[in-house]
Amino acid sequence: MIKRLVVGPLQENCYIVGNGKSCVIIDPGDEADHIINEVENEHLEVKGILVTHGHFDHIGAVNELKSYYHAEVYATKDTSDMMLNWDENLSVMIGGEKYIVDDVKIIKDTIEVDGLSFQVYETPGHAKGSCLYYYESENALFTGDTLFRGGCGRIDFPTGSQIAMMQSLRKIKQLTFDADVYPGHGPQSKLSLEKMNNPYLSF
Repeated sequence: MIKRLVVGPLQENCYIVGNGKSCVIIDPGDEADHIINEVENEHLEVKGILVTHGHFDHIGAVNELKSYYHAEVYATKDTSDMMLNWDENLSVMIGGEKYIVDDVKIIKDTIEVDGLSFQVYETPGHAKGSCLYYYESENALFTGDTLFRGGCGRIDFPTGSQIAMMQSLRKIKQLTFDADVYPGHGPQSKLSLEKMNNPYLSF
């Protein structure tokens, strides 16, 4: 199962991805109580928290959920570093207070949490360490703020890079599978449709 929750003032997409009684939460950006209620309504046990990138609107509820569920947090090395830096994670700009996430488990190419397996594709550009998670069991690609329906993430925040974004979009275009795209903001899409219609994948 995949359940999308739209949370916070920036309308960020948080995802609950379940397999049997276990689940992971991807990008819990805000409204921890709302996320907890949805998990409990589905009678799931949270086994991990996955982060696509370190901006505050994607990590703002991580610490509360980490403490509540005693769950590990997983991210790339650069994203982990970013979550320790409140200037880079934009917590003061967006949340108004300094916010960090520590004790993060570093991931590279794959991650498996209690039977939930994800392929990891690092895609910096919107932010350093940004990554995609491909959940083959549901043919689902969680793209964070790298790829949206009809667009891509902005590159003018600290650690953003136009060159890195172009390289990451090229990597996405070269993916050989088709998948449902679950972005960090906005509606769901399909990878094949984005390759055909998204102007940022037209090169």
